[in-house]
Amino acid sequence: MKEIYLISKKNLHFPKDTKAIYLKDIFDIFPENLRQGIENIKIQEFEGINSEYYIISLGKIINKIKDKDPNIKINLMDNKDIMINFKSDKKDKTIFIRVLIVCIILFLGASMAIINFHSDVNMSQSHRVLYRLIMGKEEGNLAFLQIPYSIGIAVGVATFYNKILPSYSKSEPSPLELEVETYKSEIESYIINKSNNKE
Repeated sequence: MKEIYLISKKNLHFPKDTKAIYLKDIFDIFPENLRQGIENIKIQEFEGINSEYYIISLGKIINKIKDKDPNIKINLMDNKDIMINFKSDKKDKTIFIRVLIVCIILFLGASMAIINFHSDVNMSQSHRVLYRLIMGKEEGNLAFLQIPYSIGIAVGVATFYNKILPSYSKSEPSPLELEVETYKSEIESYIINKSNNKE
């Protein structure tokens, strides 16, 4: 008996004018010598796509493969149903405005958080104490402490998000990128589970 291994592809995106999805579009198929016989199996046909996503059950995929070759043993490396995302060809003309609004809100929110933190811990008094320890006098211009401190906050945030060294930031995901990936994975799992419950 022939034996194949199917590894599901991640983040599947197709245009909304897609007419059909084939096995090779959603799975990496191994071993390679058996790929040619099954990779063009049509899994799903579409006639006008109105939704942003579509769920293909593993049971349907197995049945399609078995219809093509009943003597094949199928090993699925992931037991989750397949979620396909459809994207429109139309460009979003408002994306710049929406991104700008979000950036302004985040900037104001971060500024208020830093200001409130400094107020709670009495940062100005801390700077005066540091100034007295370094300069040996009570009064003076605190700018030579406050300016490096402000720069340090910016450098610290950039370092945390891996944006200081371009080569390093490309090779390793930032905490924000990991959170976004986790969020996408949880959304996909929720949609698949919700679809299964409806069935």
